[in-house]
Amino acid sequence: MLDESRFSFFRFDIFQSFEKKFTFQDLKNVIEEKSQATKKHNDVDGERIMVYVDSIHVNGEEKKHVIGESGEIFFRLYIVYLHKNTMNIVNSVYGNLFEMKNINILPQSFHTLLFLRNNLKKDNFILLYITENSCKAIKIQNGFYHSVETLNLGMSALKQMYKDNGIVQYRYKTYDFIESNPLAKGLVKETLQFYSELFCKRFHEKNLTGTDVIVISPITKNVHFIETFNEEYKKLTNNYVVPFHHSEMLNTFGKIREPDDMDAIILMNRDEKIRNTLLPDSEKSASSGVDM
Repeated sequence: MLDESRFSFFRFDIFQSFEKKFTFQDLKNVIEEKSQATKKHNDVDGERIMVYVDSIHVNGEEKKHVIGESGEIFFRLYIVYLHKNTMNIVNSVYGNLFEMKNINILPQSFHTLLFLRNNLKKDNFILLYITENSCKAIKIQNGFYHSVETLNLGMSALKQMYKDNGIVQYRYKTYDFIESNPLAKGLVKETLQFYSELFCKRFHEKNLTGTDVIVISPITKNVHFIETFNEEYKKLTNNYVVPFHHSEMLNTFGKIREPDDMDAIILMNRDEKIRNTLLPDSEKSASSGVDM
């Protein structure tokens, strides 16, 4: 899984009438037409590595498959390209990427996007990854990647704020301890408020407001941060900041997983080969029917 900045993402709404049954060749023709148009008008310099369709409707009725259908057909077509410079780097290390059958290159958040979209039943939200030194905000619009923004507001920036305000020791205190200590609570909330204000300012500058924000980061363990971020974000929009660090639908395969492991956990759950390798034989049949 690679950072989203190494890919280009395109989505097309396809609506056509077919008197005869829609065939696999018809689908290939649509894909090729849109691929050529994409490369021509968007100056894409990489290779197409992924194509898929969803949101299929035939004569206004939702369908699971488009092949074999006829009438008024609508579906969303998604095309993902890997940038040429990334391909060159990978090829220099591993050889020709497209000759290797066992290598799949995916955007880091791809399976997380699908999992959240399918389970939240929401097509629009922000995936906010906060790491040690930086963070990225991925805008999901109409169920697919719209933009990827890098924000210079990693956890190290917050640590420095704690240090500057003389409250480093409170970074490691429990929620209940801080709540019971008015001085500590005031200093922590003041620091987190400033940090959250910076986030909201950047969100506004980069047109990221107006939708729910799903945070994937070890910082989600800090309940005061989520509360304060929500308070500040509510001043701009009616949406919420939501921590995402677990789900009853996800198997952690017998290990305690950190919040920043979410992309890998979801991949392990969604990929049948990986899932069956990690699960005991007694659980494989039970998990095979889980729709994620």
